[in-house]
Amino acid sequence: MKKIAIMSPIADAIGESATIPRLGIKLSELGFKVELINCRGEWDHTNKNIKNLEIIDLNTKKVFPYIPTFRWLSSWTSYRFWSLLMSIAIIIRLPIYLKKNKPDVLIVRMLTGPTTFAHKISSSKTKLIISMGGLPRKSPVRTLIWRSLYSHASDLVAPTDGVAKSASIISKIPTSKFEIIPNPVVDKEIIKKAEEPVSHPWYTDNNISTVLAVGRLTRQKDFPTLIKAFKNLNIDNTRLIILGEGEDRKNLENLITTLGINHLVDLPGYEPNPYKYMKNSNVLVMTSKWEGPGHVIIEAQALGTPIISTDCPSGPRDTLMNGKAGILINVGDVDQLEKKLRNTIENPNIFQDLVKNGLESSKRFTDEDVGKKWKKLIEKLTNI
Repeated sequence: MKKIAIMSPIADAIGESATIPRLGIKLSELGFKVELINCRGEWDHTNKNIKNLEIIDLNTKKVFPYIPTFRWLSSWTSYRFWSLLMSIAIIIRLPIYLKKNKPDVLIVRMLTGPTTFAHKISSSKTKLIISMGGLPRKSPVRTLIWRSLYSHASDLVAPTDGVAKSASIISKIPTSKFEIIPNPVVDKEIIKKAEEPVSHPWYTDNNISTVLAVGRLTRQKDFPTLIKAFKNLNIDNTRLIILGEGEDRKNLENLITTLGINHLVDLPGYEPNPYKYMKNSNVLVMTSKWEGPGHVIIEAQALGTPIISTDCPSGPRDTLMNGKAGILINVGDVDQLEKKLRNTIENPNIFQDLVKNGLESSKRFTDEDVGKKWKKLIEKLTNI
């Protein structure tokens, strides 16, 4: 039985925290022994009773027993400091793990630079797969690291062609060298959770139409554009709900107050089950400035929810099948979004074909379909 190690150090509860355990579980079901590498407790919530799946502690606390946060300064500063110390810990601890556990394949999803360096200096025979979780942002440091190290990997994986293209520009590795394997996003649990009742009063009133957005309250998600468009919409009995938490909460609350729509907009915070909201909303809107595949719109597709999304780099266009499975708008275009929202609320039947296409499109992101693609790649690398 081939042993697969998966490593994806994360500092926050982002989409990765759900994607990786699902990938590990599916690979274990397909006949691999899987080890999820715990760098800082990120997989503590994962079911430990899955056959052929084990959580392995990298013991980074032996290097840094405590990593302080600087969220009082900014989330960006806090994450960069955390990443720096975690990178050092990985470079020290990962070679020890590789020598002791000897996995056949190591899949790395985040902090790929230091992980690749640690793998290189370990002289391990383990095959290294660098897998892009989302859209990489170009920076001088990332460019230097990727161009120096990425050619060391046995294979490269991207969730979309757009992500592969962006990674290719940074790393100078041709896009033809990237395998395109979507992230596993859709499973039976999402469908089950979507059937739970929504207690929010706006969802119990059949006379109210709801516009939903889901995501961290950050600059990337560009919720000010959505809030301004909703203000201009001015349709009776229509409400906006934004599920999520983040450093931009205060700014968004101030904007809502300034526009005088406090009674029409709600920011309930983090919601562990956003699927029941998606299932019961009139439309889901994603206004991101950039995304990878865009997990939120994939989930909404699978639940048959009408979708409006920005045509941002680089995932939404692929996810929404070039506009055949949802409406695409320009990034930051308040007027265009307001018009599309108005048309959606007043003419819901326009989404019939789009929703049907979306349900079909979402099958690409099921654990079963994604697992088969990973199995094929792993078997190729390990000569099964």
